[in-house]
Amino acid sequence: MRLAIAAALIVMSSCASAPTDAHTVEQFIWDYTKAWNKHDSATIARDFYRTGPSVEEREQNLERGFENLRAQGYHHSDIFEVKACMTGADTAWAGMKFSRLKADGEPLPPKERASSYTLTKFADGWRITKVGAGGVSADQPLECPAA
Repeated sequence: MRLAIAAALIVMSSCASAPTDAHTVEQFIWDYTKAWNKHDSATIARDFYRTGPSVEEREQNLERGFENLRAQGYHHSDIFEVKACMTGADTAWAGMKFSRLKADGEPLPPKERASSYTLTKFADGWRITKVGAGGVSADQPLECPAA
């Protein structure tokens, strides 16, 4: 009997400490923001986005976007909140609140921003398949989309 109780406790504790898919997606988004803040178009195109015909085209599009942001004085983003929700067995939604900052710490207007993402789990891991998935506002709480 003691052995059965001990085994049940071990199984329950390992389940409680195992990361959920939503937690994994949330960490994926935090990792994405680290690459974003390095302006690392190659890494984002290869490891985070699955949004275009090829990695090379995604990288070129990202680099053009970073060039445009840098022309406005952009340096990095401060991330205030990330929320992830499972929308299916291999699909997820994530929302993020952030500010885009210049090197001197001044925000690029608007100061408070929000973005959302659709993600799909592929054989090589989670990838962002759509940026701007809708349903978020900087002045509203991040909420999972209705099922």
